[in-house]
Amino acid sequence: MIRVVLVEPEGEQNVGFVARLCKNFGVDELFLVNPKCDLTESRRFAMRGVEVLDSSVVVPTLDQALKDTDIKIATSSIADIPGDILRKSVRPWEVADIMAGKRAALVFGRESVGLTREEIAMCDLLLHIPANPEYEVLNLSHSVGIVLYEIWRARSKGERGSVSAEAIDLVGKYLKLIFDEISKGRDDLPMYYAAKRIVLRSLRDEEEARTLIRLLRKIYLKLKNEY
Repeated sequence: MIRVVLVEPEGEQNVGFVARLCKNFGVDELFLVNPKCDLTESRRFAMRGVEVLDSSVVVPTLDQALKDTDIKIATSSIADIPGDILRKSVRPWEVADIMAGKRAALVFGRESVGLTREEIAMCDLLLHIPANPEYEVLNLSHSVGIVLYEIWRARSKGERGSVSAEAIDLVGKYLKLIFDEISKGRDDLPMYYAAKRIVLRSLRDEEEARTLIRLLRKIYLKLKNEY
């Protein structure tokens, strides 16, 4: 399941074009967080995607838009800044495997300023579309189109084995418990973000995930007993 989430979209045209793209690439759900434009006007640009727009869900907060999803993927034109773990990114062609078999939310920010750091931190991964370094900022609907196309193309080639939502939650849970034990009050969140993203990018199937969960659980219990 794919859910496209637009956070405070500002342009009627972009929202209409995104609804059309959702129809083009078989997106299951479109969520709009506190839209700043006239959605009635957006219908003019949706073409046959107007049914997607009409069935879209409007919510006041990003937290509500992410509800009931297994993996959350933020997007940004600002990524891979040295020393900024939160901005470490994956590429559009990498996420189809990561999303396989899960309820996935693809989160796109405002046309003017994108997503805030707090909004990016609410997600599991950050996706970045590489472009000309002299001008990397893409139009919102263009970004959505590129990401959805890459997912569609990758899935048409076949997916690797899926990892269940429960396994993803357990991996995140034990990683966080381990870092809480290690940090003892220090701010080690960048290490946690890095570890979580590395793990989610590397897991290939449920068997690998369950084996890793057992290892992380043993590490956590060992740390808890020794500290």
